Amino acid sequence: MTEPAALRCDEAQVLVSAALDGEASSAEAAIAAAHVDTCEQCAAWQDSVAALRRRTMLRPGRSDAAFVAQVMSDARPARLGRGGWMRPVLAWCAVVIGVQSIGPLVLGEADGASAHLARHLGASGIALALAMLYVVWRPHRAFGLLPFVLALFAATAISILIDTIAGERSALAESTHLAELIGTVVLWMMAGSPGTDRLVSWWHHRQAGRGGLRTTR
Repeated sequence: MTEPAALRCDEAQVLVSAALDGEASSAEAAIAAAHVDTCEQCAAWQDSVAALRRRTMLRPGRSDAAFVAQVMSDARPARLGRGGWMRPVLAWCAVVIGVQSIGPLVLGEADGASAHLARHLGASGIALALAMLYVVWRPHRAFGLLPFVLALFAATAISILIDTIAGERSALAESTHLAELIGTVVLWMMAGSPGTDRLVSWWHHRQAGRGGLRTTR
C-alpha cells in the first residue's frame, strides 16, 4: 500500500486557514495539524494567522459621530415634540377630518356635488384620517406616509385656490380644510421636517456667496 503524497506548505496553509474558520472537515483538520507538527514554517504561519484573526474579531468598537448622525438621518426617526404634543394634535385632526367625511361618504351630500362625487370625496377624507391615526399609533411611519398626505393636500389646496378665485367658495367656507392643513404640517414635523436641512444649507451658502462678493468689491 502506497503512502499518501506529502502535503506541500501552500496546501497545508489553505487547510489551516479553513480549519481556523471552521470550514474544514475533521479529516482535513487532522491532515493540516499533522503537517504543522512537522513544519516550523507552517507552525509559525498558523500562529500569526490565529493572532491576526483574534485581533480582528475582538477589536473594540469605536463610535463614529458622523456615521451615527448619517444613519439616524436616513432612518428618519419620528419627532414627537417636547412633551409628545404632536401625537394628540394629529389625532385631533384625524378625528375632525373623519367626522367631516362621514356625511359625504354615507349620505352622498357635499356642497351641491353629485352623490357619486360626494362619496369619492368622503372616501378620500376617511383614507386621510385613517392614515393620520396610523401615524399616531406608529409614529415611525410618518416619513413613509408623508408623500401620500402631501400629494393629497396639495391637490386639495389647488382646488381651494381655484374655487376661491372663481368666487364659487368663500375663504370662510374653505376653512373646513383647516384640520387637513394642521394635520399635514404636524405629520411633516413628525417625519423630521424633511427638506429644511437643504433649505438651511442653501441659505447659508447663498449668504456666504454674498459675503464673498462684498469682500471682493
